[in-house]
Amino acid sequence: MAKRRSLGIISGLGGPWVRGLLIFLVLLSIAMLALDRARPEQSPFFHVKQVVADTVRPAMTILSAPLRTLNQVSAAFASNWQAAKRVRTLEQDNRNLMQWRDLALALHEKMSRYEELLGAPKAPTPIVITARAISDAGGPFVRARLVNVGADDGVAEGQAVLAYNGLTGRVMSVGRRTSRVLLLTDLNSRVPVFITDIGAHAILAGDNSGAPRLIYIERGKQLRPGMRIITSGEDGVLPRGLAIGQIAASRNKDWRVNLFARPERVDFVSILEVAPIKFEDSLPGADVPVPASDIPAEIPLASNTTVPESTETAASQSVGGE
Repeated sequence: MAKRRSLGIISGLGGPWVRGLLIFLVLLSIAMLALDRARPEQSPFFHVKQVVADTVRPAMTILSAPLRTLNQVSAAFASNWQAAKRVRTLEQDNRNLMQWRDLALALHEKMSRYEELLGAPKAPTPIVITARAISDAGGPFVRARLVNVGADDGVAEGQAVLAYNGLTGRVMSVGRRTSRVLLLTDLNSRVPVFITDIGAHAILAGDNSGAPRLIYIERGKQLRPGMRIITSGEDGVLPRGLAIGQIAASRNKDWRVNLFARPERVDFVSILEVAPIKFEDSLPGADVPVPASDIPAEIPLASNTTVPESTETAASQSVGGE
């Protein structure tokens, strides 16, 4: 009897009012999810979730402590497991860097002697301004940063902004205490560059992606992945020789550049304050007027200079015709 009575209760749940209630609850759940997804801060459940999160936070912190310890132990074990391999890799890199250092010192000494023999003027030493970059969500550019230095610190428009390993952008606008930096990945960024491996010029154009494109490449130049890209200095704004990145692999000749300084990792930056080169229109003394007494009325011919006969005949005919 009890079994039949329980089955009767279960079968009674399949009535139309139960189905209607189930449909109502499903629609209510969908509406609550849509409202919460659209504007979480205006959702009626936002404050409830905040209260619940604040309440369970101590308990979650205590419960997650063993898990964090386990993750740290496993990470340390994996790190020690690969320690010998990393040591060998670092030793090989150190030997390679020592060779490159000796080569760089030798080339620097040779270039110094050449410059001294040729009397070449020395390039001005740039002044480095250190700043911290923050996000710029409300600016006119998609890929931009605000830095906490401005005109009071010597920042000017067009100056190069470098991260720890390469160029990341240039100064677009300057305030008294802050400046806006346009990153190389922004759609409005155009920088003339030089491909050192083949001696080709191009334009580095941003498109709001992580890897800007190379456009207007010199004809007849064959690009390959891994080629080094630096600034060419042809725009008269950025100095020449600033490291930018390397050419990435391409399938359809849409050449892109992997930047040395990733924009999403930029925190502290260095702004190069380079003195602009002023062009002199004339040499000293070129604008001094020549006295009228020093200008001859006519150019005298030498005593042994003769006028060709054809010239005399043509002159007499022109006079006779008049």
